[in-house]
Amino acid sequence: MPAATPGPTTRKLPVLVVDASAFASWAFPDETGDKVSQALIRVMTQEESATSAAIFPLEALDAAGRALARGRFTDSAHQHVLRLLSRLPVALAPLRISPLEFWNWSRSLELTPYDAAYLKVAVDLKAPLVTMDRALQRACLKLEHPLITDLA
Repeated sequence: MPAATPGPTTRKLPVLVVDASAFASWAFPDETGDKVSQALIRVMTQEESATSAAIFPLEALDAAGRALARGRFTDSAHQHVLRLLSRLPVALAPLRISPLEFWNWSRSLELTPYDAAYLKVAVDLKAPLVTMDRALQRACLKLEHPLITDLA
């Protein structure tokens, strides 16, 4: 009997959870963030995978629309941001928690339900949260949950 030949192995990529503030820091021409930008470049080059709360694309679109309306960048820069958003390979995760339990958890961390959604996905996946949001930074520190940020 011939020896068993090992089949192809699939490398499991490290997972990051990305919020809309991280996307804005990376994609908006007038924002910067080295650690956050590098994390999202690793996602774009498929060195790492990304997941986010289901609200992510809506929040990113809203932020881009508000930035355009305020004159932060041109129509062509806005179109570039939208192309980046459409190409960013981010899986969207539903929340699997009762509304009451989620509300109490978000309030205990002094987060809006929107921000808490990103952190809940990160906690459930045991994955670092990539954010430029100060309230999320404080909540991660409170929970001793890993995060990638350029905030001091």
